[in-house]
Amino acid sequence: MVINLHGYRIHCDAPSEELQTKLVRPFQLFLHEGNVADIVITVRNQVPPYREFPTLEASFSTPRNVVYDRGDIKLVDYFGKGATVEDKSRASFTLYGTDDNFLQEAFYLLVLSIFGQYCDNNGMLRVHAMAVSYGNKAFIMPIPSGGGKSTMALAMLEEKGFKLISDDEPVVARDGSILPFALRMGTLDKTRLATIPDEYIYSIDRMEFGVKHFIDARYWEAQLEQRALTDTIYLAATRVLNGEASITPVPKYKVFKSLLRDAILGVGLYQGLEFMLGHSPFTTISKVGTVLRRSVVALKLLRNTTTYRFVLSDDIDENRRILKAFAQSQTSQG
Repeated sequence: MVINLHGYRIHCDAPSEELQTKLVRPFQLFLHEGNVADIVITVRNQVPPYREFPTLEASFSTPRNVVYDRGDIKLVDYFGKGATVEDKSRASFTLYGTDDNFLQEAFYLLVLSIFGQYCDNNGMLRVHAMAVSYGNKAFIMPIPSGGGKSTMALAMLEEKGFKLISDDEPVVARDGSILPFALRMGTLDKTRLATIPDEYIYSIDRMEFGVKHFIDARYWEAQLEQRALTDTIYLAATRVLNGEASITPVPKYKVFKSLLRDAILGVGLYQGLEFMLGHSPFTTISKVGTVLRRSVVALKLLRNTTTYRFVLSDDIDENRRILKAFAQSQTSQG
């Protein structure tokens, strides 16, 4: 089974069809039959064979793991829950673990990390934002983590004419156009899923943050944007307490802070630092190069974009009404 993320092919090799189905489930819209791939992730449903690993010195640690890196081999140990071994000479990863929850979460984050590096190396950019389309326009709305991107996306999908690009990280192509990247939609509140059939819902008990419930993107299959869109509206969102929702135009330079946070630095996006970073003194220099490349794509995005400030109230229905009216007005103008 191959996951093809906008030209980058990741092959998933799992010990059973049942486990493979669980692992690739978030990427259902990007699955292709075949064995040709740019990189292979082999999943082993077993305790990591620590005694068989080579002698490795710890490079650094993150809140969820310890990283051992000697250049050709990188091992990420999730404090005994499992491990990932990257063999750089073979362009392959091996993921070990005995708990399906861990394997699903680790596999998902690993794929995002690999794809993120692909984007950085190929002039593409992920944006931490909710994005929908209406007519031929893409509406990108960055909201800080926990600010309600998925809630807003769910609300807009109830409105006729709106299509989902991504509820969390639309992708900007080399030319500044917006590429669809609908994976899955998550919520901590299962009561919000009462109207969705069980076949589209699954839950994962995550390593650090507990149980989260997910909805397959294919549930909205008829409302998923399939096109690359070049006409973009960027709505830099901010929340207000006890205030009214509004959308007002702002100069492009005033949304650059949002682009810096949500795209260039990618705050809120999973970066996979355990796979990106090492102990080499050249690491910092290479990350500066990454920031510069992201900045070039961000400026291309800004060139194709009209910019607004979206003040979000604490009333989701009001926010939905404002965005719907705004999108309709923009489409009638263009």
